[in-house]
Amino acid sequence: MSILRSCFVAVTVAICSGCFGGSMPSDYPRAAEQAGAPAVASAGAPGPTLAQDEATIEKEARLGAITRIAVARSPTVLEARARAQAAFARVRPMTRLPDLELKYELWGQPLNRPWALGEAAMHMFGLRQTFPAAGTLDAQARVAFEEAKVAFDVARARELDVIADVRKAWAAYYAADRDKVTHVEHATRTKELVDLARVQLQVAKTAQADVLRLDLALTRVHTEIVTLDSQIAIQRARLNVAMGRAVDAPIGPPPELEPADVVPRIEQVRALVLARRPELAAAMGAVRKSEAAVDAAKSAAKYPTVMAGVDYQLMPTAPMPHNFGVMIQLSLPWLSPKRSEDVKAAEAAVGADKAARESLETQILLQVAEALARWEGARKTLALVDDQLLPQATKTFDATRASYAAGGGDSLSIVDGLRTLLQVRVERNRALAQLDIAITEVERAIGGPLTPATKEGKP
Repeated sequence: MSILRSCFVAVTVAICSGCFGGSMPSDYPRAAEQAGAPAVASAGAPGPTLAQDEATIEKEARLGAITRIAVARSPTVLEARARAQAAFARVRPMTRLPDLELKYELWGQPLNRPWALGEAAMHMFGLRQTFPAAGTLDAQARVAFEEAKVAFDVARARELDVIADVRKAWAAYYAADRDKVTHVEHATRTKELVDLARVQLQVAKTAQADVLRLDLALTRVHTEIVTLDSQIAIQRARLNVAMGRAVDAPIGPPPELEPADVVPRIEQVRALVLARRPELAAAMGAVRKSEAAVDAAKSAAKYPTVMAGVDYQLMPTAPMPHNFGVMIQLSLPWLSPKRSEDVKAAEAAVGADKAARESLETQILLQVAEALARWEGARKTLALVDDQLLPQATKTFDATRASYAAGGGDSLSIVDGLRTLLQVRVERNRALAQLDIAITEVERAIGGPLTPATKEGKP
């Protein structure tokens, strides 16, 4: 009897231990650890705290601080990270066996004495454990793991979207702020000309109409400054919303923006796209997930599902009342057409996912080409303004002003020169912001910042 009891206990312990479950993917621990952390924006050494970034942007609108705050508080990013964590949490359960089942059976109970349990032929207490077809738990764990990695890649893409949106909003804020600075400087210059015209009027070197015309130009500039103040407030509000702050929270002026010294090249950018773009990684993960589903379907078609059980049998009326029993139950997948059909369906899904991945790569490379074309246009526009328009407008205004100060020319020429110089300076501000936006679009298209290898003159 002790031997039988020992066998019963051993089988029961083996069933309950779950030692027949599947195995975890080897890179699961590292990938799961990354799931809740910022995937893009805060990679590398720890940066400033959010409180420090908040203090920074109240004095000066530094793009890095604004980006970190926006990524840390973005609801779409936080949702994507939470979904990635949830997906990784679902991987380990996929390696577990189905629930252990407890059963009880009553045999041979007299119908006329249903309450007399001691007169039953047998009371059977049993445990049942189902063991899925060999290899299916491993394959299902791989399916769940690839799904989790896809969710993580989605979180990475969300971060890149937020970063790009913030950079574009910052560039618009920069352009509005610099336009105001330019207009204020232009107002000072115009006021000097008004004062000069009044002096000229006193010595009869100019007419009253010239003074009035310059006064009108000064008023127009002040009116434009008021309009620019409203534009700055709008862009500041957009940045605050992106950072999850009150719309009227203080933000300092942006620092000076220097033209980027990178020259992206299509052959280098293509390699960066294939290595970095999270959407492509997610598409490749979908392919691997479908391939794991094929393995699971093939295992289910090749190997049977097994149910094993042990029973304790109490026979109150028998000479030997204490007994035990075991049972084995196998499915017969070879006789079911469903299994081969499942394999075909899974293989078709692999083909569809591969085609989707190739299509996505084509679309992304087109996005890169378009972004590079816009960057090239923005770079040439800024170069024309810096090399030709701004020097020409400055020389024209200086010559007109000198002539007017000497008593020659008229106010129409000086006002026209003033207006042209102002327009060119505003064009430069906007061309510089547009170039930064173009670089932002290139970096979003390639899935990250341009590397030193893309700088002009480097291989």
